[in-house]
Amino acid sequence: MYVVTNRNLQPNQPPEKRFGKKFNEVDPSELRLAEVNKVDGSWELRILEDKQVYEGREMPASEVAFLKTQKRMCENSANCLIFCHGYNTDFPKALKAAFNIQKTYDNLEVILFSWPSDGDGVPSYRSDKREASQSAYALDRFFEKLNDYLKKYREEDRRCGQKISFAMHSMGAYLLEHLLKSPIYEGETLYFDNIIMMSSDVNSQDHADWVDRIKCRNRLFITINEDDFALGFSELKGGEEQEARLGNTARNLNSGNATYLNFTDVKSVGKAHNYFSKKKPLENQLVKKTFQIAFSGGRAEQGLTFDQGTGAYNVI
Repeated sequence: MYVVTNRNLQPNQPPEKRFGKKFNEVDPSELRLAEVNKVDGSWELRILEDKQVYEGREMPASEVAFLKTQKRMCENSANCLIFCHGYNTDFPKALKAAFNIQKTYDNLEVILFSWPSDGDGVPSYRSDKREASQSAYALDRFFEKLNDYLKKYREEDRRCGQKISFAMHSMGAYLLEHLLKSPIYEGETLYFDNIIMMSSDVNSQDHADWVDRIKCRNRLFITINEDDFALGFSELKGGEEQEARLGNTARNLNSGNATYLNFTDVKSVGKAHNYFSKKKPLENQLVKKTFQIAFSGGRAEQGLTFDQGTGAYNVI
């Protein structure tokens, strides 16, 4: 699995702590690329140098990573999911979350985008919000580079026929919101088949103003769980900017660009904030199937019941 991150390097730490809780020493938008694996329960991490030799040619490490991922996708008939974590997620937690997704779902190559969330619990909530907003340029640079390679190798991609999607959890949506509201955004998300905003820790009010700017090939999904305990806590944080959270509010679901998926009252989900990779929620096969389709670039709402009152599809 590849990791793209704007976290600071900690060269003397074990692999799962090789990246820290601060920004890259050069700049918050500076990115590093690493290859991660887990062998016999132990993490292995290799930070890639700027240049690599691949099939006899020297090229940027990011281009080599793209070509190797594309090759595996073709050979295994796998789709690709880029995953961006949320608040209270240090690097070890980010690795675990991404590997859980790759292990849980079939035929899925996962690429982790990790920003410097502290992972220190309640005290770091406001600092994590600042770091998420400051990571928008890093995410944009990643999207632009990926877009360049998709255009360069378009013919190979068409022969492969696999799909690529982007999912973000919780405060990861706050990062995307800042990118969408920034003048640097130029529709770089258009090449994603699906975009999935899970348990979004952003204001529900007026979310359509920026969500309607998101471009993708197929679907933009927004998941809802009105009983989400973490977002219920998030609403209690003070300040004029903190309003009802999008991920636990089934009111004013009015984006013409989004397809809302409502997981409220699903017995296995309960009060969960993460119901896409945790064991208990995924005991419900419909929950797992819905995310499998969404992560694979498909139409996850098909077969679900549409609720005219909320404007969401009920996953129940």
